[in-house]
Amino acid sequence: MKTVPMVANRREGVGKGFARRERMAGNIPAVVYGPETEPFSIAVTEKEFRAAMKASTGSGTIFSLSIDGTDTNVVLRDIQRDPVTTRVTHLDFHAISMNKPIRVSIPISFEGTPVGVKVDGGIMQITMRDMEISCLPANIPETLALNVEELAIGDSIHVRDVDIPDAEILAPEQRTIVVIAAPTVIKETVEEGEGEEGEEGVEGEEGAEGEEGAEAAEGGEEKKEG
Repeated sequence: MKTVPMVANRREGVGKGFARRERMAGNIPAVVYGPETEPFSIAVTEKEFRAAMKASTGSGTIFSLSIDGTDTNVVLRDIQRDPVTTRVTHLDFHAISMNKPIRVSIPISFEGTPVGVKVDGGIMQITMRDMEISCLPANIPETLALNVEELAIGDSIHVRDVDIPDAEILAPEQRTIVVIAAPTVIKETVEEGEGEEGEEGVEGEEGAEGEEGAEAAEGGEEKKEG
């Protein structure tokens, strides 16, 4: 796993006012903490952060923070953004030891087009986009690549089907990662002549009622004449 360099500066001031001034100067306030590291505040320029994120491969990326000439290996645990502008307002870095396992999530990539999609018109449904693992920082893979070319309709890949060298998978083994579903087709069945038959039935009843009514009327007139 490669490390991505990032230059940062220690920030002595604390509080919302100091953080606001840092943002106005084009910097992002941040904090570094860890099991073997006392929390301390830093600031990273927006330009430096954008360049580091561009070189990043995901949430499992190890950043080498250069602070006052000292390098500290960290992973990015949290990014806070302004809800209106989406501008990054704060960062949380977790300092790590290269000799102790850490928990990270790595992205899942899907290679190829399933035969069930290409030939039979099925739908590839992805239910997991990343995989949580535990391993030494040096063994963090950039991605979990899954070949899906041989999957037919009804086939699926579960967590239990995956193996990552030198890492422990923390996701439940029964979880489905991807499944090839059958195409959904809605068919409307219309019985021809159904409406016409119904209308004829109504007309027939009305006709019968009309004849009976006429006969009754004639009978009444005959009685009056008699």
